[in-house]
This record gives sequence, C-alpha cells and structure tokens, in this order.
Amino acid sequence: MKKLTTQITKDNKTITIFAMVDDKTAEILENLDEETRHNYIVGEHEIYLNERKETRRHQSINVSLENGHDFEDDEISIEDNFIEKEKYLKLHKAISCLSKEQQWLVNEVYFKGRSQVEIAKELGLTKMAVSLRLQTILKNLKKFCI
Repeated sequence: MKKLTTQITKDNKTITIFAMVDDKTAEILENLDEETRHNYIVGEHEIYLNERKETRRHQSINVSLENGHDFEDDEISIEDNFIEKEKYLKLHKAISCLSKEQQWLVNEVYFKGRSQVEIAKELGLTKMAVSLRLQTILKNLKKFCI
C-alpha cells in the first residue's frame, strides 16, 4: 500500500489530502499526468470521508454486545404466538356454540365496536337488557373456553 498525496484549496486554505492505494494502482498513477492523478486522489479522498462519516454515525451491534449492551427482541416469541393462536381458535369455537342471536350480539359489540345503547335501540330493548344478555354470553363462553 502506498500513500499518495496532493494539495487542494478549501476555505481559502491549501491543505494536503491523501489516498491509500495498492502498489499496482500507484504504479499506474505515477505514469499518468498530474491532473489525472490529482483528480483520482481527490475522488478517493472524498470516498474515504463519506465512508468515515457513515461509520461514525452507525455502531456495530457486535461492538455494543461486547460493551455489555443487550437488545430486547420486540418480536413475539414462537411459543407466545402459538398460545395466542390456540386461544383465538378456542374462543371462535366457543362462539360458534352460541345461538345465532348471541353470535350476532358478540359480533356487533366486540368485533364491530357498536355500543350497547345502539343495539338496544335497534332491537327495541333497554340497555340493561342488552347488558344482561352479554353477561350471560360471557358466562357461557367462559364455560366453553375452560
């Protein structure tokens, strides 16, 4: 590896910049004119500065782990996912054991998000009657799910 240098003017100051190149590239550049060599070194130096800026902005996970930092996995575990699916299937099986009217009421309240007052008006009942029906349904679902 060879270090090639050139000078550039930046902010009215002349500074020396460099680029590290392998021996073969250095030999080729030495046989080229000064302007081409200068442009090559400037280009390589800009690439170096960009890479340096990127690596300073990011930190390797391995370095963080070596320094004692640990990261929590936000993903739900396979076991938890399986348990949730089993609960979901069990609940839907229990709902399918309810009467059609009870299934409709559960769907309207818990899946469509309608209020008990809305449903009571639609059915010509009081809110309390709808609430009592839901309590009965929930008791039945608990029996089916246990």
